[in-house]
Amino acid sequence: MASTPAPIDPRGPRTNQAILAGALLLGFLAGQWLVVPVFGVVLLLGAAFGPRWGPVLRFYASVIKPRLKPPHELEDPRPPRFAASVGVLFLSSSTIAFLAGASTLGWTLALIVAALAAAAATTGLCVGCEMYVLFVRIRGGVRVVTIEREESKLFDAERPERKGGWAPVPAAHQTGKPLWLVFTTEFCAVCPLLVEQISTQRPKESILVLNVAEHLDLASIYKVRRAPTVVRADAEGIVIVRLSGVDAVRAELDALERETIVVG
Repeated sequence: MASTPAPIDPRGPRTNQAILAGALLLGFLAGQWLVVPVFGVVLLLGAAFGPRWGPVLRFYASVIKPRLKPPHELEDPRPPRFAASVGVLFLSSSTIAFLAGASTLGWTLALIVAALAAAAATTGLCVGCEMYVLFVRIRGGVRVVTIEREESKLFDAERPERKGGWAPVPAAHQTGKPLWLVFTTEFCAVCPLLVEQISTQRPKESILVLNVAEHLDLASIYKVRRAPTVVRADAEGIVIVRLSGVDAVRAELDALERETIVVG
């Protein structure tokens, strides 16, 4: 059985996505289509051989990362590498289109990559990553989850950047009962089913469904990078755990169910 790869700093792939989106957009505005195959190779190196071989990822690791604070979380490297592979496929097709004289098709494919990369860099919602998770789930593979549990319920309002400390749920969203904040998008097919499951298993607790596009401020605070992302808080709005991905939420529900059985 293959071992699980070491987790990575998610800011690396997001830097890669931001530079990719910017380069493709500038290439389009300047009419320089050669930027497409160049960044196709950049993505290919990182996707095929890992961060050490990806120029942007290597630059982030050696120059940018040492100047930043440690990341609040790490992530499985497989979804972003799969997303990069999808980008390589699109940019390769775009390059072929340019060589064939179909510049309109070439730029259409390239700008699709630019738009998805920009969305991933700015909101953290990575379509390619979600495709990977879906394929894993369909074939019955290992779960790809992120569970960040708050070790202490004490949040220092004077130091919101404190590692491991999540900002309390805003008063406007509190209900006086334990709360599940479910961040979703209009493209998340599994989110309604997940909300129904939470409601069924935790009938005495509140559920608030938030569209990421309409709540970018909260999505940024809670580092929403995929849908669904769920923040579970106590009755006072203090965050207990942040759950990224449907499997993480279901694992949390199962754990709570076991606790209820033991206590009962």
